Amino acid sequence: MSNLNSIVIFLPSVGYGGAEISLIRIANYLSSKNINVNLIIAKKVENELDVINDSVNIIYLNSSKTVFSIFRLARSINKINPQLVFSTLPTPNFLISLLKFLKLIDTKIVLREANSNFLNWNGNLRNYLNKKLAIFSFNNSDGNIFISNELKHNVEGMIKNHENIVIYNPVLFEDFYEKSIEKVDNFSKSKELWITASRIEHQKGLDIFFNSLEELLEIRDFEVLVLGAGSKLNEYKSKYSNLPISFLGNVRNPLKYLKIADVFVFPSRREGLGNSLIEAQFLGLSIISSDCPSGPKEIIELFSNGKLFKSDDIEDFKNVAKNLEIKRIKNVSKDLTKIFDSNNVGNRYLSFFEKVIS
Repeated sequence: MSNLNSIVIFLPSVGYGGAEISLIRIANYLSSKNINVNLIIAKKVENELDVINDSVNIIYLNSSKTVFSIFRLARSINKINPQLVFSTLPTPNFLISLLKFLKLIDTKIVLREANSNFLNWNGNLRNYLNKKLAIFSFNNSDGNIFISNELKHNVEGMIKNHENIVIYNPVLFEDFYEKSIEKVDNFSKSKELWITASRIEHQKGLDIFFNSLEELLEIRDFEVLVLGAGSKLNEYKSKYSNLPISFLGNVRNPLKYLKIADVFVFPSRREGLGNSLIEAQFLGLSIISSDCPSGPKEIIELFSNGKLFKSDDIEDFKNVAKNLEIKRIKNVSKDLTKIFDSNNVGNRYLSFFEKVIS
């Protein structure tokens, strides 16, 4: 029986982002172990995920912005009085660590870092401040979880005397393959299909892919399917309307679209690990991924499948895409399945939490 009885998990929202999906899977796992899980959510958004177990207690702070929720967050945590508070993403991590630093909450805290954005200073004052805030957060926590070895390696020298661990994102294998063979009824594949799945933001590098298409289509005959939504969606729909691209927005089950595709394109400028990249690997697609910080290369090497191009380099992307040999991998090793299985990942989280509170 676990010595962890009560936990608060703090999220800005429960939208379709990879970090949110991963933490909800962890919340569901912990609740299945009869742990009192309280999911505190800063604000409601449209198209929320509806895969949270009924046994998870959900508390909305109804803030217009996550940063404005700090005092309501403190009151909620103190009312619950959990053994541990757990958060992910820069703003939630900073708020939780600040509350701990100011002694406005008296509990152990664990932070999860899923992105390398804060490492990219590049002479930019905002990036410099983000880096300082991130390091402040890590140094005021009781433990930090990183989702790739590269990210942990890049940060660890800046953190003093803390428990740090790498845990990959969880994959739900219970119905993974069943979902992947569901019928696709809102898209009809007519030729070789290249697919991408992510938020539609500059960081995700989709413009690199789209700006290459005219040249690529002169030598390869394929169509493109884009899953996801974001601030760049309408702009890209208009700008690339002359190209064979279908934008489907957020979809409840991306696996069935990945299953019918031939090539998965992952052109991010910065990344944590990439849930969709992992899922595409398990479905055996041919992969083209950027070699961006900090997780994609690690995934490509783990699966020994896929081609990397230099991050933010359109000419290198075109060169890799032109010469890509399309082949579907039929069987992924059982060892890799164990690494990403949601129950095994959930157990690693639980073991780390127990270590922190002991």
